[in-house]
Amino acid sequence: MNNIIKQLQSMYELELHSNIVRVCDLALSAADQKPESLSPVNKFQLVLLYADSLYDTQQYWQAENLYRQALQMRKNLLKTKTTSNKIAENQNELNSDVEIKFKIHKCCLALKQINAAIEILQLIPARLRTSKINMALANLYRDTGMERSAITCYKEVLRECPLALEAVENLLKLGIKGVEVNSLMVEVTSEVNWLNLWLKAQAQLYSRDFANAIQTYKSMDSYGLLKDNTLILVNMGYCYHYMCEDDKAIAVLQRAMKLDQNLVFGKDLLSTLLASSGSSEHVTYLENLTPSFDMSLWSSEHWVVLGNYMYVSKKYEKAAYFGQQALLHSRNIEALLLKTKTLMEINKYQEAVPHCTEAIQICPFRYDLHHCLVDCYIKMNRLREADSMAQNACKQLNYSPQSLTLHASVLLKDPMTSGKTVRKMLEKAVEQDKTFSTNAVCMLAEFLEQEQQYDQARQLLMKYIEQHPSSRLHQLLGDCFVNLQKDDDAFHHYNVALRLDPTNQRATEGLNNIGRNLSLSKRDSYYTCVGETYTSQGTSASDQDVFLESDPDPWPANNSLE
Repeated sequence: MNNIIKQLQSMYELELHSNIVRVCDLALSAADQKPESLSPVNKFQLVLLYADSLYDTQQYWQAENLYRQALQMRKNLLKTKTTSNKIAENQNELNSDVEIKFKIHKCCLALKQINAAIEILQLIPARLRTSKINMALANLYRDTGMERSAITCYKEVLRECPLALEAVENLLKLGIKGVEVNSLMVEVTSEVNWLNLWLKAQAQLYSRDFANAIQTYKSMDSYGLLKDNTLILVNMGYCYHYMCEDDKAIAVLQRAMKLDQNLVFGKDLLSTLLASSGSSEHVTYLENLTPSFDMSLWSSEHWVVLGNYMYVSKKYEKAAYFGQQALLHSRNIEALLLKTKTLMEINKYQEAVPHCTEAIQICPFRYDLHHCLVDCYIKMNRLREADSMAQNACKQLNYSPQSLTLHASVLLKDPMTSGKTVRKMLEKAVEQDKTFSTNAVCMLAEFLEQEQQYDQARQLLMKYIEQHPSSRLHQLLGDCFVNLQKDDDAFHHYNVALRLDPTNQRATEGLNNIGRNLSLSKRDSYYTCVGETYTSQGTSASDQDVFLESDPDPWPANNSLE
């Protein structure tokens, strides 16, 4: 039998796993008929080889069962006095129980039995846990919310392996300061310059200092350090997204994908941003991003990309299905957001709420997640819950201009809210929004107009319109001038608004409303500006009445125009 064991071990090294499964199945059946033909040690080795090969052929149930049998057999062998000497001589031939328990844990993970995986690893005494064991336990503790235990295990990994960068990232994610993490890996950071910068950038990222993190990443993205490193670029893209600068995030992520077309990390976020932008150019890019290889090889990121393409194609049921497929692979934030948005599109707001809530629990500092959740409650006319979620967004996002604007939008829908509260909140948002990334100025201007404080609204809009001209701002300024009875100024700003965006319906309506008070020459000049030709078709009696009421100089009769 020793010869068979040696042959099987050679086959295992050659990765002939399916062949080993057949041999072991037959050999164990033969040993059951003639127990004396196989020594206890050889049977133990045969069972282990059988279990290893079953695992490698993805037969996890059978593999776990055999590993547990092997574990029990090993205990029995060590207790047997008659074979103790032989076992001592062949100790190298007996796998340690630590290794067997680790393999059982791998089977449990493959079978989605998280608690069983934790239990089997916890049976290993702390003094016998290798870095591999501690890393596996740390990841399981992290996924089940046992953060203190996870931190302890990650630190043990880092003490033995200072270059375990995944452990470093997880410690930073769990709130450990960069200085403390650096103290555990100082022997390598002192020698490698880029590693110091990388640790600094990651510490800034996970402490939510996104602006400084971007600057550190940019300093690394240079010749002589880590120029064109895709992981650096993707992390920079995440920072831009967290700061609500999605155009910059898209540009950086597209650059990373161009450098490595097989890159998976960050692809799901890029697809989400492309789908949200809605531009035809981005939709085309998203279509090209969809995977074309065998679905059995897809990760959660690939499913999210396809789901987002279905979303922009308005195939919401398919988008929700692909989002669910992504969640079967991992707890993916983009998949949860995709399901939330698709369920909202088909008016299933109650079902959308749990998905969005779970996403916020994973990443509480993403504005788009908070916005989706608040929007869900608003659509269900549950303003109290919407207000509560908006307040939570303000706390999580450190009262950023985006969160303040979101909260103000909820308060504006509640007739019982004090106008002073809303105004103060919007003014704070406007003051903080240096990049004009929110619509706080527009909301504040509209609020002031509703309060009939037209001159204050005009002053606010004039202050920002030179630095950040937009069709919306010009249209609002036109509204202010109409209320201030300055039709010439209103005409000008409505005209500019339509030049910037010909589809601005409110600007068109506003212009039409003041057009009755303008001279014919100005009306002609307006239609020439927007590329139309105006021809008088005569005026009905009712129209004449309106003009007579609103204009001190009535229009002449039709016959006088001929």
